[in-house]
Amino acid sequence: MSTSNVRNIESLEAFHAGMVNLASDWDKTLQEVRMIVHRAESYFSQERPAYWRRQLQLAERELSEAKDSLAQKRAAIRPGDRPAASEAAKRVRTAEQRVRECESKVRATKAWSIEISQQCDALLGPLADVVQHCEVLLPTAANELRVLIDQLRAYTEQQKPGS
Repeated sequence: MSTSNVRNIESLEAFHAGMVNLASDWDKTLQEVRMIVHRAESYFSQERPAYWRRQLQLAERELSEAKDSLAQKRAAIRPGDRPAASEAAKRVRTAEQRVRECESKVRATKAWSIEISQQCDALLGPLADVVQHCEVLLPTAANELRVLIDQLRAYTEQQKPGS
């Protein structure tokens, strides 16, 4: 018959409790990390592009209105009746610059969206492995340790003098 040199089952109990707590804490933390990653991906792949598309629409509308205003000022029948159009021309140039800026941002957000999606996917893959450790492997190990602790307790009860 084999013998055992078990001296402190309570330390094994503490280790078991630590494993259970670790799995729970990691699981919560990893859920938060996944949420942050998904929010970042959503922000860069949906919210920012939608914002700049909307800004482009507004800028194009402003450009159209500015061109209409300039055309109206230049459309007077007699050249002497025409009001000064320098402000209207400046408004058209500003609106054209804003449209170019918005178009640039729309193109940039497409590139950002692709890059961020790839980076998020690259992060979520290994994160899934860690999640598996927290949800499956650590609890399984804790359960196996619990069985061993119970067996050790039963063994020590058998080994007590007078049993």
